[in-house]
Amino acid sequence: MEIKPTVDIINPAYQSTKGRLFAGTSGVLITSASKHAWAQLVNPLHSNVNLYVSFFALTNFSTKLVTADLVVNADPPGTPTLSADVSVLKLSSKHKPVGQIFYNPSVSGSFSGGKIVGTRALSPERTELGFRVDGRLIIEPGTNAMFFLCSRSPATSQIEFEWFESEAIF
Repeated sequence: MEIKPTVDIINPAYQSTKGRLFAGTSGVLITSASKHAWAQLVNPLHSNVNLYVSFFALTNFSTKLVTADLVVNADPPGTPTLSADVSVLKLSSKHKPVGQIFYNPSVSGSFSGGKIVGTRALSPERTELGFRVDGRLIIEPGTNAMFFLCSRSPATSQIEFEWFESEAIF
């Protein structure tokens, strides 16, 4: 009896072959003792798709510690900027993402509503995998996930999101 080899493919890789895996970054985020910043992955209310987050990466470009709270379904302060730095990861695909990355590079005040579900201390001059969630964080239509950044000294950071999209809403 011949045993045929099998290959396990992680779900994000499979989604990429279908042109449904996307990645993008916020702009540069600037924090200090009196200013915060945030970056948010948003699923528009009437999108009719779910966003399945694969991972977040958090980069601290500065020599000072930065704290990042992962907050779900919050209303951030200030005026949001839509990131243009988003792409499908199957490079020949023409698919456009439904999910949107918004950010505010430097803002006073804090978010309202929502729930903090995790906190990360970002070491100086490093990129860290924030949370590897492999699709377990589902951003349904009208919901969002946000990183809210704080520091005691001037610091610059950036947030990367990777997600896949599916019209099957559970």
